[in-house]
This record gives sequence, structure tokens and C-alpha cells, in this order.
Amino acid sequence: MSKNSKNILGNQQGKIGNIVGRVVNGVQIYSAYGGKGHDPRTPKQIATRAKFSAITLLSNVLCGPIAVGFRRAAAAVPMTSPRNIFVKRNFALMQYNAETGIVTPDYEHIVVSDGRVLSVEFATPSFAEAASITVTFTPDIDIAAGAFAQDTVYVAAYCPEEGQCQMALVNRSVGEATLSVPKWTGKTVHLWGFVRTSVEEPTVIENYGLTLRPNDCSTSAYLGTGTVA
Repeated sequence: MSKNSKNILGNQQGKIGNIVGRVVNGVQIYSAYGGKGHDPRTPKQIATRAKFSAITLLSNVLCGPIAVGFRRAAAAVPMTSPRNIFVKRNFALMQYNAETGIVTPDYEHIVVSDGRVLSVEFATPSFAEAASITVTFTPDIDIAAGAFAQDTVYVAAYCPEEGQCQMALVNRSVGEATLSVPKWTGKTVHLWGFVRTSVEEPTVIENYGLTLRPNDCSTSAYLGTGTVA
């Protein structure tokens, strides 16, 4: 780009060949003409945009569990949020149908948390009670492994039809988590579970060669899907 405050041709504005002229504060400015924006719509680009839109929307709905489950991972990367980590981790799991233009998440393999905390053994979610979801689990308390009774177990339920997510939080020692979801009656939900450590300062777990830090989590487990009674 060139500037000329004393143009012998007079002030010039607009496109001239491959340059654009304009006057700013009495100064003539020339810049290269960038042309009109080019937005090619190849099948691959259409698919990528659709998948990115879908994972972004999903990250917004699942922001609750994501904020907990990827907090430590995001803290390790400057200028990165838990949602950024979630999108990067799960983008490839968005399945695009070129004929319908619909994107379907591979829910079974999506993760909403990541880490090395010892998890619990989740049972299959129960939808026996009306407007309710119950998930039982084996606490697997093992102090030597860094699995403490006060650890928090998270159960996250997502209802695609409503575009909503709810969470239940209980101590590891409780062994059961229940969500009340009256607005989801007759609708399909997907569930994930994970554990957040209760340590308040770095704690060395010698038997496993790791150090637990506040807010460390286990990698989430997909608990399955079902219809709310």
C-alpha cells in the first residue's frame, strides 16, 4: 500500500485497475484490490461447515459438564477454553449425511471430560420412575489409587429434542445419582458420567505414578440412551 498527500493527478477514490484509491484525512491511500469474497461450496467444505456448526451447538448445550470435565486440560493451553478442547476432541465424531445435510453425533464415543482420576463403575441408567433417570454406580473407593469417598460423581443427561442438558452431582461414596426431568417425558436422552477429584492441593499417588491436582477428572464414560417415562 502507498500513500501520497500531494497527488499531481488529484485525489482519486475507487478502483483503478488492480488498485483501490481512497482519501483518509486528506491523505491519498492506495491498496491492492482484494476482489470479491470467494466462498466455494465444495462437498467437503459443506460437510466441514455443517459438522463444525453441529459440534459448536452441542458444546453450548453441554457447557455445564464440559466446563468441569475439560477445565484442567484448558488451563494447560493458553487462550483456550474447555469448549475449545471439547470441540477439538470430538469434531471427528460428527457424522454428516450428504444427501440430507443432517449431522448426527456419534454419542457413544463423545467425551465430556478427560483425565486420569480413577472413575466408578456405572450401571445402565434406569428410566423406571416417571420423569426421572437414576444411575447407580460402584464407588470403587481406593485411597491408594487416589479414589476418595468425597470425590464428586457427575451424571450428565442430554435431550436433543429439547436442546437441554441436566446434571446430577453426588459424592463417590453415595453410589447413586438421580435426575428429575419432567419436561423430557417421552423423549430420548443420552447420558455420560465422570468423577472429579476432591483433593485441594497436588497429591502424589505413588502406586500409580501420578500427581492429582485440584479439578482433575476421570475420562467420561457414555452410559447409554433411553426414553424418559
